[in-house]
Amino acid sequence: MKRKLFMLCLAGMLLYTNPAFATPFPDKTDNVVQDQDNYLKAENTAQFIESIKDLPGEYKVVVVESTSPEASSADLYAQTLYDNFNLPDNAIMVVLDYNTEELGVYAGPEFQEKGATLEMLHDKISSYYVPFRNQKQYLNGIQTFLQEVHRELERVQNKPAQPEQADAAKETEEVKAKSFLGEIPWWIYGIGAVFAILSIALVYAMIRRRSIFSQVDDVEDWKDELVEKIHVIEVEKPLRRSSGMTEVRYHHIADKKENLLRIKIPDVEMMILDAEEACDRFRFSLAIGMLEEAREALTQIEQELAELKEDTTKVAVTKQENKAAIPEIGKMVEQVERRLSDMRLDYGLSFHELKSTLDEVEGMRTLVKKSRAAGDDVHAYETTMKAQKMLEGIVQALEQVPGMVDRVKKEMPREFKQLEEGIEQARRDGFDISLDGLDNAMLQAKQLMNAAGNGLEEGNLEIVKTHVKAFEVLIEATYQGLEEAVLAKQQAAAAAVAAAEASRIQEQARVEESIRLPEVAEAEEASRPRELVETVEAARLRELVAAEEEARVRELAESEEARLRALVEAEEAARLRELAEAEEAARLRELAEAEEAARLRELAEAEEAARLRELAEAEEAAHLRELAEAEEAARLRNLAEAEEAARLRELAEAEELARLREQAKAEEARRLLEQDTISQAEREGLLREQSFAQVDQNVPTPAVPGAAEDRSEDEEEYELVMPKRAEVPIQEEEAVEEANTLYIETEDDALDEMERISNTLIRLRQQIKRSYLPGIPDHLKFMFEEVVQTLARIKAIMERHRYDLEEVAILLQDASNQLDETERVTERVISTCQLAEGAIQYTNRYRRQNRQVNELLTLAEQSFRQLAFAEAYQLAEDARLVIEGASPQEEETGWLLRRKKKG
Repeated sequence: MKRKLFMLCLAGMLLYTNPAFATPFPDKTDNVVQDQDNYLKAENTAQFIESIKDLPGEYKVVVVESTSPEASSADLYAQTLYDNFNLPDNAIMVVLDYNTEELGVYAGPEFQEKGATLEMLHDKISSYYVPFRNQKQYLNGIQTFLQEVHRELERVQNKPAQPEQADAAKETEEVKAKSFLGEIPWWIYGIGAVFAILSIALVYAMIRRRSIFSQVDDVEDWKDELVEKIHVIEVEKPLRRSSGMTEVRYHHIADKKENLLRIKIPDVEMMILDAEEACDRFRFSLAIGMLEEAREALTQIEQELAELKEDTTKVAVTKQENKAAIPEIGKMVEQVERRLSDMRLDYGLSFHELKSTLDEVEGMRTLVKKSRAAGDDVHAYETTMKAQKMLEGIVQALEQVPGMVDRVKKEMPREFKQLEEGIEQARRDGFDISLDGLDNAMLQAKQLMNAAGNGLEEGNLEIVKTHVKAFEVLIEATYQGLEEAVLAKQQAAAAAVAAAEASRIQEQARVEESIRLPEVAEAEEASRPRELVETVEAARLRELVAAEEEARVRELAESEEARLRALVEAEEAARLRELAEAEEAARLRELAEAEEAARLRELAEAEEAARLRELAEAEEAAHLRELAEAEEAARLRNLAEAEEAARLRELAEAEELARLREQAKAEEARRLLEQDTISQAEREGLLREQSFAQVDQNVPTPAVPGAAEDRSEDEEEYELVMPKRAEVPIQEEEAVEEANTLYIETEDDALDEMERISNTLIRLRQQIKRSYLPGIPDHLKFMFEEVVQTLARIKAIMERHRYDLEEVAILLQDASNQLDETERVTERVISTCQLAEGAIQYTNRYRRQNRQVNELLTLAEQSFRQLAFAEAYQLAEDARLVIEGASPQEEETGWLLRRKKKG
């Protein structure tokens, strides 16, 4: 009972929980549009209220988040709200479910009497509200819906007066139609039937025409696709960069491409146009025939396009593969030549055939180089592949040489000697063998053995294999003949022994019979009745004797046969054992040779890898050395040019100063002479000054002689560490700018200039890496990126089908100027970094002696880490001046000199 009660309480809690947590109905407000959660915009609400003021009746729009679970549909929810709000009879309640965007409507009794049924309202909602709902314009949809409902109700009110008139008019029309149909003649029906047939034919023709036009579109799409594929094949650019036979092949490819674009494709286009024209004239069979011809032509074009792609790929790929295959063949030739030389020394053989084949491969290498120089990459590739196959054949022959040498030099003479010994033994045993046949076989075997040796000497392994095989067959046939002779001899001997034994037994029986005959006669005379018994006894004795003789002969034959069989089996077993031992020895020898070959191959590969690594390291070292020497030479050349420019500028300034001083003195003298107010002493002084000025023209001196003497005395105690960079005169700058002006006349010039700029950028990056800078300043990175972007822009322009070479030249000039500026900034950053680092290291030893020096060096190190090398150098120079007791405002030439160590 308690359990049932508990279950009922639990069910009551579960069943009545939903209404407790349900969303309540909204409270009624005076607003036409009641939107408590502000889902709609206020301006849209105001426009909606203004628009429905002119409509008769009262309207209420309520926007809720969801109509569930209070009602199963939005219409029931609207009816419930209509009852809760106590709206008048001429009111319409509209509920908008914002989550589902559904609209629930309930019309008052007056509207229902006018014809506002639920089906009519749903039709209006689907027609006028749903389009606005898809655009999230809910109030516009509701407004349109209400206006259409009002119009529909007006039409329904005006419609009841017209049904009776409509029925009468309908009956009148039916009567007229019946009378009219009865009065229509038969030929009208015929015309109608013909018109119907023509209409059906026209519909069929249009359907067929549409289907044929769809086929025309498919063929045209196929044609456009093939044209795009043909245009994708790039021929012009490789053609400009190729030469020799490769250029001829590219010309052939270009001609095939031009043939496809200028002849085959226009033919297909004309077929398509003819098919369209025939289809327009309703000649469908002709149009289908033209489309079939167009498809066949496109299939042929597709095949030619595949061949064109294959030829282009072959020409392009062979050039790339030649670069990798030719060095590989060179290495293989060296390995094969080394291995052939080792084998010639090891075995004492010449191997003329292999050496001639290797020389032929070397000639092919030379031919490949000539073909590549002539530009015939395809012929070079074919020759390379042929040389590679010949080298592989030589390698396989060299791997077979040890086995062949062992077979020809050791095994064949041993087998020949064993055959000679076997024949001699058969002769001594008295076997009836054919000496002429054996002599011929021995002579042939000797000739084959000598021919195999000669072939091995020449290095023609195919002939050696042929002779070895013939030798084996001849030896096997000779042994087979010996075995047959031995077996025949043994069988003949056994037959002779059996015949001799039989004759001996018969002779013995005849002797015994001759001895026994007198006794038999006497016995016959003595007792005739015993004749029958004796006759029977004699017959029995003869049978016993014959049986014994026959058994003895059989035993002798069986024993002889067993002996011969044992002998043959022993010989067969010995031969099989020798064969097994020979095979085992050959297998062991092959394994040993394979291991030795693998070891030698590994050693050769290791040596080759070490040699290649050493060559690569040597080349890298030589390359780095050349770069370092080139950079050092360039630096020294720049320094020399700067010194020369500074010296020329100083001479020019001195000459200009002397000339101005002379002009001033001459004008002063002229003025004094004109006034006649100077004395003789003044004239002499003026002339003396003029002579001093003339001396100054040849020997320019500084304005302050005391400072020069002090500086010369200081320079005696200092040595030059890094000379100052002199400023380039304006005329030299103009000359350099004129020299840097690019002259781009062809596309090759543009490509060469782009390659030069790219190589210079790579060199600058390598120079920065070798300088071990703590980092690259942002402005230098930006300059590098600017040059790279300019190059990318030039490349994009040149990849277009048509471009302006003048525009490319202008961009290349900009890129060259940017590169020059980048190079100057790079050199300045590297030199400034080295100066700052040297200054900080030089003054770091005095850090603990002076607090000001410590602070300046701390700031210099911070600036150095922040890649402000000039600021770091200036701070380190100030610290050095503080150490040496000078003022930071003095001329910044102190770091360029350092004190010499005296004594």
